[in-house]
Amino acid sequence: MPTPVQDVRRLHRRLVLRALRDHGPQPRADLARRLALSPTTMTKVVGQLLGEGLVAEGATDGAGTRVGRPSTEVRLRTDARHVIGVQVGAGTVRLGRCDLKARPLEVCSFAFDLAGEPPERVVRRIAEAAAALAGDRLLGIGVAAPGPVDAGQRRNVLSVNLGWRDVAFADPLERALGVPAVVDHNVRAMALAEARYGDTGGADPLLYVYVRTGVGAGLVIGGQPFRSGAHGVTELGHLRVVERGRPCACGASGCLETVAAEPYLAERARALLGRDSQDPLTDLAEAAHGGDGRAAAVLEELVDRLATGLASAVNLLNPALILLGGAFRTAPEPVFDLVRDALQARAFPVLRDAVQVRRATLGPDAGVVGSAAVALDRLFYDA
Repeated sequence: MPTPVQDVRRLHRRLVLRALRDHGPQPRADLARRLALSPTTMTKVVGQLLGEGLVAEGATDGAGTRVGRPSTEVRLRTDARHVIGVQVGAGTVRLGRCDLKARPLEVCSFAFDLAGEPPERVVRRIAEAAAALAGDRLLGIGVAAPGPVDAGQRRNVLSVNLGWRDVAFADPLERALGVPAVVDHNVRAMALAEARYGDTGGADPLLYVYVRTGVGAGLVIGGQPFRSGAHGVTELGHLRVVERGRPCACGASGCLETVAAEPYLAERARALLGRDSQDPLTDLAEAAHGGDGRAAAVLEELVDRLATGLASAVNLLNPALILLGGAFRTAPEPVFDLVRDALQARAFPVLRDAVQVRRATLGPDAGVVGSAAVALDRLFYDA
């Protein structure tokens, strides 16, 4: 069991690593002032991290508080350790070996048969693909699972859209790879990644909404992912927005994701455009911009229903920033203008004036970065 002295040393270590992650290279004196640590303590902590190869020091002109004079900065060696991030989607898995700032260095993916391939087989394939990516500096593996996870972050409790229930990820991956594994809800992981590593300007609270096969949401408050109740999920996609609407995979009807997720958009685009679409939201928006009144009506309906769900989230959670990802990553900017206008008309006045709606910033590998961010928080920055 760690002694009180060891606990304090670990705390100081975590503080320094987080400060370098969040604020970049800094002179020791600036780090000490930022963290309210003594110069002696800072010397000990930096010395330990140098010995482990986790940080480096070098002279940079004009760095630190003495402008214009060379100053020795401490910087995080982001390549010193790696984690593997895994995003599990509807019929696809994407993996990436990531550095200490969750940046993917090498990425691979594979498809699986939802109908014919049991989840246990998919987990074995994840282990095989991860082993091919792993190196000798691997800290662990994070999994962004499509649904609620257990309190210990070991299992995917339920995935409505995949038809999975109680799927163990952590145990088989740890046995196969010999490193720790941690599992989290996929969209909450993406929200954490945006808060840690995205271009969000430090907005807090931050609500991330991901539209693909379903409509998921993740919330970060005070820099920490929000986990309420036993499973900690924010099921925005299962708010009822249509009375007597379409049946949902969750067993209810009229849920937001039945009228806002990609399968519905693809169905409407196919009916209106006479062809299959790889990016139905963009294709519908472009058709509407070109004067297609039917496409404009579908887009207006989508925005109306999405804004109804977002207004509920704003009124309950009061986020400073809403990021829209997934299908919205490539949507034209006028679509965001429509969402902003519709949200303004629905949210509580004081709250609607304070919230921004923007495009998610992390790109197509958001799920990989998110799962890596979860692993880094658990296994490195909070270890």
